[in-house]
Amino acid sequence: MHKMRKLYFLLIASLVISLKAPAQTDSSPHKVQFVTVEEGVQFEVLDWGGVGRPLIFLAGNGDTAHAYDNFASKFTGQNHVYGITRKGFGASSKPAPTNGNYSADRLGDDILAVMQALRIERPVLAGHSLAGEELSSIGSRFPNKVSGLIYLDAAASWAFYDPAHPRWRSR
Repeated sequence: MHKMRKLYFLLIASLVISLKAPAQTDSSPHKVQFVTVEEGVQFEVLDWGGVGRPLIFLAGNGDTAHAYDNFASKFTGQNHVYGITRKGFGASSKPAPTNGNYSADRLGDDILAVMQALRIERPVLAGHSLAGEELSSIGSRFPNKVSGLIYLDAAASWAFYDPAHPRWRSR
């Protein structure tokens, strides 16, 4: 009984503390827009502005484009900077996994659809962790659509996705 009271107290204390905690504010200077990539599926896109070659940040698994809030603006002097939150995370749509809609090529196609909708031509794509798979998908299938790929801590074997490679054809 004593353990139950202690657990109950801890749960109530946690709730009170969380309610009194200040709301998280997004102080990063950017615009937010939602881009439809297919019927019923929208992506959250952050636009930090800037001039020059477009630079698009893609977050790692479980994260959102807001992961770049603290430093994206440092690139706006030489780049027009965007961040895209992939489907299934953050404020982007969360469709149920069906028919390969979360495959590397489909996720890469989603990024290309956002680029087309926003008329972003030949950006540099910078992807963290799992986003390396999207970078490799786009780079191997449509190298003329990007001017560069930057892998940020995306050195796992799955990040080097290439549908032409025998390893990937057998999957």
